[in-house]
Formats: sequence, C-alpha cells, structure tokens
Amino acid sequence: MKTLLSLLIISFLSFSAFTHANPPLEKPSVEMPQAPTISINDADTDMLAKLPGIGKKKAQAIVDYRTNNGDFTDVSDLANVKGIGEKLVAKLADKVSL
Repeated sequence: MKTLLSLLIISFLSFSAFTHANPPLEKPSVEMPQAPTISINDADTDMLAKLPGIGKKKAQAIVDYRTNNGDFTDVSDLANVKGIGEKLVAKLADKVSL
C-alpha cells in the first residue's frame, strides 16, 4: 500500500511540474526587408524600365505623361498613361511610390 501511495504521489508531482513549466516562447516575427520603391515622379526612363512590365517605351511614356501633366498624385494615375492598364498598376503598386 505504501508503494502504491508513493507511486501516486511521485506521478502527481511529476505531472504538476510539467503543467507549471514555462509556456513555449513565441517565435520572434521576422520582418522581410522590403525592396526600395521607385518614385514615379522622380525616376528617369532607365529606372522606370527596371520595373516589371515596364520597358523603355512605357518608361518613356510615363516620363512624357509626367512632363505634360505634372507629377502623379496617386499611383493609380499610372493607368492614364498609354499602354498601362489597371492590371499593371496593381502589379506595380508595392514597387512604386510618389
């Protein structure tokens, strides 16, 4: 009987030690560095041509539009440039700035 009682007490103490142990630490969040954005109001044709979906002709069209109409006030204004549609604007949204 003493043996059974001893085993019961030992198992209880072992179990309580596990339940009171420190909770697992949260994994630190790792922020991925964002690639620098290209300013559509300041970039030249060479810089703009580095954007996905923008070649030399579209880059020149952006610069021409900016020259004729003034600085862009919103990234979505790129859709006003000939050859650039809403899908391309959405694709570029996180890669460009004003």
